[in-house]
Amino acid sequence: MKGLFRNILLALVIVPVMGSLWSCGTKEDFDIRRHPEKNSSSAGTGERDYDQWGRRVMLLYSAGLNSLTHYLSEDINDLMNGYIPGNRSNDNVLLVFSRNGAYSSYGCKAVSPVLFRMYKDQTGATVRDTLVTYPVETNAASAATVTTVLEDVRSRFPSYSYGMVFSSHASGWVPPYYYFNPSAYDPEYIDSESGGGGVWGTSPRRAHPVFDPNEMYPDLPPVKSVGQDYLTGGAVEMSLRDFADAIPYKLEYLLFDACLMGGIETAYELRDKTDIVGFSQAEVLAEGFDYTTLAAHLIGSAKADPKAVCEDYFNYYDQQSGVARSATISLIDCTKLEPLATLCREYFEKYRSAILSIDASTVQVYFRFGRHFFYDLEDILLKAGITTAEQAALERALLNCTIYKAATPSFMQTGMSGFDIFMYSGFSMFLPAAGTTYITNYYKSNLDWNDATLLVK
Repeated sequence: MKGLFRNILLALVIVPVMGSLWSCGTKEDFDIRRHPEKNSSSAGTGERDYDQWGRRVMLLYSAGLNSLTHYLSEDINDLMNGYIPGNRSNDNVLLVFSRNGAYSSYGCKAVSPVLFRMYKDQTGATVRDTLVTYPVETNAASAATVTTVLEDVRSRFPSYSYGMVFSSHASGWVPPYYYFNPSAYDPEYIDSESGGGGVWGTSPRRAHPVFDPNEMYPDLPPVKSVGQDYLTGGAVEMSLRDFADAIPYKLEYLLFDACLMGGIETAYELRDKTDIVGFSQAEVLAEGFDYTTLAAHLIGSAKADPKAVCEDYFNYYDQQSGVARSATISLIDCTKLEPLATLCREYFEKYRSAILSIDASTVQVYFRFGRHFFYDLEDILLKAGITTAEQAALERALLNCTIYKAATPSFMQTGMSGFDIFMYSGFSMFLPAAGTTYITNYYKSNLDWNDATLLVK
């Protein structure tokens, strides 16, 4: 990986060492019969011959016209220094969508976003072949752009398997724009600069176009929001639901190199869009994934191995020291989420009063700077008083859908920010007891997880 303090930068927006607690083998190849829509691009009639499309396609969606612009550009350079496939008809395909430019928190100058392919030519040289140049005003944090790019990918490279790595700022399930300045939308919200433990702080937030802890606390390692893009007038973000709706076909895997995406809300919203999702419950140090090994794991062998991507990420940070030893990561099988949803609905109803009266300061958190929207799913229910037998059933349901999970003992723990990790279920979740009327109503109306489980009534 790149030098830690030279390149760390985490962007927040809208994604004891436990190590690998469990794992399973990599997923089998997709059953193409589950994706009849891929026949739509066929000329003529009848079933397509999928054998001619033995290749797999990996897309890096890099939405970097924001405070991460330098780091995301470097990630692409690192990707070019790793495994690069050939360009024969049956070779796997490595694609990048990049929206970048010159950034400052008070203004940005965009360059036209592009979709390009990386491949090795017959001489062994790496080629960066631009396939599409989009208008300079294209918004990478737009559902319409996500759809357009993915459709462009499919039309140019028919395949039985598509996977995407999404790299940008992110803020999980919370409303667009809310994370950076909650008090601008929510009269009940009390902002805080006191860190993760100071849930109800009183310090007024200083005027600033965006909430950027890297500028507020320059002595800390910098940190990474679903998507952020700067257009005229400021930052633009999209909601989790809009992002999910924008994905036009089923993905084999979807990995988020972005902050705070590791919630049950994210996984459940994407359950019909991807078989596997990988994400962090906490922020992501801007160093993010190891891009020098990324393509090798995802398209460099017979089957994609997203678990290896997550392991590389965690092992790198777990070997650091001080605040740099900060990482959470889990890999989830979205096809096995329904038993967990059924069980949680039962527990949420049985323990509703207890959940609403939990002391938030006693529950495992995954946030800093008073952004109190991300708590540990299992610890919420433990604090609500579920029985030993109910906990065992919950852990079985969690194990059933978890391919891999790991967390460091703490996250950027200093005197003014960060938190210890004493409980790690592999999912964050909203805690209604720590909510406000505004955020609770949004949660109730905009998330499939709440529709399925009635955490908020």
